[in-house]
Amino acid sequence: MSGNTDEHTNRRTVLKALAGGSTMLLAGCTGGSGGGSGGDSDASEGDSSGGDSDSSEQTEAPEPAEISFWTTQTENERQQVIKGIVSDFASSHDPSMEMVAVKEDDLPSQIASARASDTLPAVAEWGLGPMQKLGTGGLLSKESAANVIESVGRDKFYEGALKLTEAPDGGNFAVPFHGWLEGFWYSQSTFDEKGLDAPTTWDSILAAAKELHNPDENQFGIVVGTKKTPFARQCFTPFARSNGARVFNEDGEIVFDSPEMVEALEYYAELAEYTPPGKDTWKTANNTYLNDQCQLIMYSTYIMDDVAGKSQSLVDDTSFSPYIENERRSSFGQIVTLNVLSSGTDKQRTAAESFAEYALSGEEYVDWLHMAPGGMNAVLKPTAQSDDYQDNETLEAWGDTVADISNGFENIERFGYVGGKSFPELGNITNKFLIAEAVSRVTSGEDAQTVANEQAEKMRQAIQE
Repeated sequence: MSGNTDEHTNRRTVLKALAGGSTMLLAGCTGGSGGGSGGDSDASEGDSSGGDSDSSEQTEAPEPAEISFWTTQTENERQQVIKGIVSDFASSHDPSMEMVAVKEDDLPSQIASARASDTLPAVAEWGLGPMQKLGTGGLLSKESAANVIESVGRDKFYEGALKLTEAPDGGNFAVPFHGWLEGFWYSQSTFDEKGLDAPTTWDSILAAAKELHNPDENQFGIVVGTKKTPFARQCFTPFARSNGARVFNEDGEIVFDSPEMVEALEYYAELAEYTPPGKDTWKTANNTYLNDQCQLIMYSTYIMDDVAGKSQSLVDDTSFSPYIENERRSSFGQIVTLNVLSSGTDKQRTAAESFAEYALSGEEYVDWLHMAPGGMNAVLKPTAQSDDYQDNETLEAWGDTVADISNGFENIERFGYVGGKSFPELGNITNKFLIAEAVSRVTSGEDAQTVANEQAEKMRQAIQE
């Protein structure tokens, strides 16, 4: 569901790649990268690759160039764009540049192999999971991340995006690069006709779901995840966080059975009474909205291209709410980061910092984001509001909604982060779908307190494994 590369941007960057004389090697594993559809691809809270790879395919770690850059963008069209950016950087800076495309599922084995052979890249683009693992292992340069963030301008980054890259003992493991948001997409004309408020608070969301629900006419009030899948966890997260509920406290103890979590589960169960019959996934949300069977769905920004492909009139009538508010405001999404590895030489780290700054600047950053409009959203405020960024067929169709989407990065949160501390142990919980299981159970009619108690105990056992 990722957007197509803008024709003008793709042509320009491909020409750059063809003309570039720098050293570039495309290695590693290739293939589709999932791309954060807002559905089942984000299988692990901390890792956009869905946790540890179960792939039996092993590939040798690539030989290092003077600067080696790893990217998880393995689609051919995206690689052509990145080649252009890498070529331009290498032609205007001293070091040669090696680009390595690594499929997300293969990152754990590739990283392990590279560590063993001392061939980790100088700089890499990957999700929060690898960032956490390498950061807590002391393999990422917080000094380099700080240098890049300060050079770009700390105040230019959305606050929530920066918080997700924070290290437990201070500083940032990596630099936010781009990401996607999940929120409510809804028919503005329907909401206006029925006098409904924008779906931003618990009260307004539930009121809308009740008012819009008319199953006899094949109309359903709302779609949120209710099946035991990552989508259910994604949908539930901002409801829980907006009520102050967490999976961990600051000491790393499981607090899933807290009163705040029980209240969030009870609310979510009530909301699910107005969903389509059966257990709902991201496919339910996508299909019912595009087929005019539901006027309020929860979905990631990857739906923008699907809606634009349906009709401009549907785009014009679709509004987006990027956060949920109850006791506090919260959004859910994924951040992809630029990581400078501490294993390189001082010269390599300096060059890696320069590349990170370059990738976050001007048309190079816009070119990168335009590889997947809606799926790759700007984490820099000036870029999100710029005409150059919005000069794209998909983004242009959405107008002011584009800036509203990136604004959601101010409040983006995930269960694995508490007060600047990250808890990779959450991967043990999400890999067993324990949060999604809690959602599925309460939306099937089970008592929220009982479910919270039992799931909390399962979580305590999981993090000991």
